[in-house]
Amino acid sequence: MSIDPTKFSRNEVWLLFQLNDIPLQTEQDGDFNALAIMELVTGMIVGMEMVQVTEPEISEFQSRKLLAAAEVQAGSRPQRLFIDLERKADRLSSVAAAMGISIERARSGELAPLSREARDGFAAHVSGSRMQ
Repeated sequence: MSIDPTKFSRNEVWLLFQLNDIPLQTEQDGDFNALAIMELVTGMIVGMEMVQVTEPEISEFQSRKLLAAAEVQAGSRPQRLFIDLERKADRLSSVAAAMGISIERARSGELAPLSREARDGFAAHVSGSRMQ
């Protein structure tokens, strides 16, 4: 089964994914992964949060911050949030559920094509994965 963005309305579905393929390195604070939320129909990134690679998953505080920022940027909450089956996201799932957002887990093969353009653009922007 593939996920077809044209089957949804704007702000009905968001997608959580990691923007970077390799950790983003900082000299002072260590390595990070950039987690993003994309509005599925428009392909717009509506939120992003940097999570230290040493953390097993995004914290509850960061989850609240990410979802709140995405809601402000998008103008409303989605009905559903797609998350990769392989991503540990218990805290984010709990926060989203408390906000009335239904979580749907999907295989990376279904989700990766949906975020490919954003990931490619991020990689080009970061150029060499070095952040200061």
